[in-house]
Amino acid sequence: MFGNISKKIGAGAIVLSTAFSGAAFAGSDDTQSITLESYDGTLFLVGQLDDVKNGFYLIDVEGLGVLSVDASKVYCNGNACPSSS
Repeated sequence: MFGNISKKIGAGAIVLSTAFSGAAFAGSDDTQSITLESYDGTLFLVGQLDDVKNGFYLIDVEGLGVLSVDASKVYCNGNACPSSS
């Protein structure tokens, strides 16, 4: 089943963690697929990267829509993640 947990982290950033079965993203475009994980490992998001603006990831999560996540509070894993330079 899907469960949602919300937690406020950072200055106004809300991260929603959604537990999905592996099939939830079957057939999605893996070139834009990313996983965002909080530094403490308690929250994560899996979805399609829409953009990175003003220090926030815009990630489209199936069933939730586009979410804005403070990039300073999470690790980004996936081919679409911006390089850290």
